[in-house]
Amino acid sequence: MTTLAADLLNWLTRLPLLAVDDLALLTGSPATDVEAALRELARAGHVDSITPSSPELERSRLYILTQPIRRQLAVESQGSEQQSALPLESRDILRRLASLEATVALNVFAAGLVAALRRDPKAELEDIWALPTRRPTTAWWPPGVHAFGSVRIGGAGTPFFVVVDRAGAPSAHRAALVAGWYRFREGPQPWGTGYLPLTLILCPGPAWEDAWAQHVLASADRRRLPPLPVLLAGRAGLGDGPDGPHWRRADSAGQVTLAERIGVEPTRAAHDPPRPARLPNCPPDAAGRPTPLHRWAQETARDSRNASRLELLAALSLTTSEIEKRLLGCLGGHPLLTEPEMATVLEVQPRVVRIAIDRAVRNRLIAVYNRANTPSPYYCLTRTGLELLAVRDGVPPRRHARHTALTALSVRDNRPLPTLLQQFEHTVGANSFFIAWLDCARGGPRLLSWLSAAEAVIRFESGGRRRSLRPDGAGALLIGDQRFPFLLEWDRGTERPPVLAEKLARYEEFFRSQATAANEPTVLFVTNSPQREDLVRELATAILRQHRARVLTTTASLLERFGPRAAIWRAGTSEPRTSWPDPGATERKPLEVPG
Repeated sequence: MTTLAADLLNWLTRLPLLAVDDLALLTGSPATDVEAALRELARAGHVDSITPSSPELERSRLYILTQPIRRQLAVESQGSEQQSALPLESRDILRRLASLEATVALNVFAAGLVAALRRDPKAELEDIWALPTRRPTTAWWPPGVHAFGSVRIGGAGTPFFVVVDRAGAPSAHRAALVAGWYRFREGPQPWGTGYLPLTLILCPGPAWEDAWAQHVLASADRRRLPPLPVLLAGRAGLGDGPDGPHWRRADSAGQVTLAERIGVEPTRAAHDPPRPARLPNCPPDAAGRPTPLHRWAQETARDSRNASRLELLAALSLTTSEIEKRLLGCLGGHPLLTEPEMATVLEVQPRVVRIAIDRAVRNRLIAVYNRANTPSPYYCLTRTGLELLAVRDGVPPRRHARHTALTALSVRDNRPLPTLLQQFEHTVGANSFFIAWLDCARGGPRLLSWLSAAEAVIRFESGGRRRSLRPDGAGALLIGDQRFPFLLEWDRGTERPPVLAEKLARYEEFFRSQATAANEPTVLFVTNSPQREDLVRELATAILRQHRARVLTTTASLLERFGPRAAIWRAGTSEPRTSWPDPGATERKPLEVPG
């Protein structure tokens, strides 16, 4: 075997599931040479590969050491500190298969960083590797970090950890991680009490950078401690080079390059983590032919009786198609959709959705909501589907279920149903409103966002008190370059007039609490009859006063007959019906709904 082959094995030991382009950057070799060496390693039984099926990833092969080679490397370093800090156990690989999107994001960052620092004469990357998912109590790394590395600039080496954040992870998960890092820093640990190396957090976007910064600073204030040394950057910007001016501290909005920030970070020599040894040459050919990963995944997904829960989720991650994964995300946020409605939301042919539904039902990822006596079946996420989404985002399933707005059917019949499933007619009606906007003719308003009742809760301050609004949905439309935010009230006529009046009074408080009219959404009331619509309009006129024009009403029958874009909306009892939104109106910014 060539030196390149040994180099490839060294990187695959440190960073499982690398693509050819990543390995080319890590080794500094042409991609064609890397591909040829990988073919040789595959023939020798050293490497295996899978092709991901994810809406977020390209369909390019990802390479990994085979189980016999991982086992051989683990045996050779049994009991050593080097072995305990490498992702060689089956559990490590299963976790990375179940969270391929985060795994690939980490590998892309590592490969880009190695290539960028190779071009910098003043900096050198000493090493970088993924950390095990099973963390011993005496570990030298804090909980929840994904990788460790070290950069040498000048004569000093600066260690750092890496964390890959996911948009689907709830805010409570970030808060829990930050709290764990503070406890680690201030407790007895090898780096020295009160010290923690720099942590690089790869965020999905600017909003998540702000969220991390708030958690870090708020936790420091509560503990009366210095803030954690973290650097935040959006993953999209890192595509131009991880060493570019994309990084900011939690207590500063100014962006600097990674080398600039690392160059001023204090270093400690109190602890030098054991660096994994590099293989001088390739191990002997693997004895026997290991089962290919793709075949193992198919067999495990088909018959999971002898598989652990993690094995099943890893297998489902590999065998679930891209359209099925989009389907899971759709039903998690918006349960109780029919097959045609899902085809509309996902913008795919009904036949494609039908095949995806059949496969997802067979794998127990979604289920028919059989408590509804309706001609067309309505679908919702199952507990297994929710767990698959949670593991993908690196969040414990219980925390994910408790702190996200995703709705799933419980596996136990004695447990209470989630609210959106309990209120079947209400949820189905609200869904139909958003589907109607998606069905609008091309060239009309475009639905930019759709928040369910579980996601659309608004918290605000009024008169020094914390208040909340709980609409049945929220969203924003786009016409040209103008945005029109709205809140939905799907009124089935079941609430008594005093309850309805109290709801409208809460909207009056909300509108009064807003600083500028440009931030106000329009409230769209859809009622079950003309008489009920008249009642809503009378109450709105009496309660909302100067804000009554912010409430538009219509009936479900008009909405179903003519569509939401038609002239079906009323702003006053005596005023004619008009269309909404009016593209000639002043542009309104999208509503910010706190998580």
